[in-house]
Amino acid sequence: MSNAAKSHQHTLTIHTRHEAVAIERLLQVTRYRGFTLAGLELKPLADLTGLLITLSVVSDKPISLLVNQLNKLYDVLDLELHQAEAGALRA
Repeated sequence: MSNAAKSHQHTLTIHTRHEAVAIERLLQVTRYRGFTLAGLELKPLADLTGLLITLSVVSDKPISLLVNQLNKLYDVLDLELHQAEAGALRA
């Protein structure tokens, strides 16, 4: 019998300001909320006004804990959850 909680992978697309500190803040909040980074891709927007970040995370915690905190960050302009397994989310 395993004591490990069931982990779920989630993928988010985040539009941020075009500043390196935005990435640092995203990763810091992700770590503080107990999510493990499974993937990270970032691309500058064509007009260099922002970054488009695809963040994949794994955790047994509700993704809403992370989404709510990321939405509070000054640098986050838009956030979209692409994949959520197990559990309802509030938009």
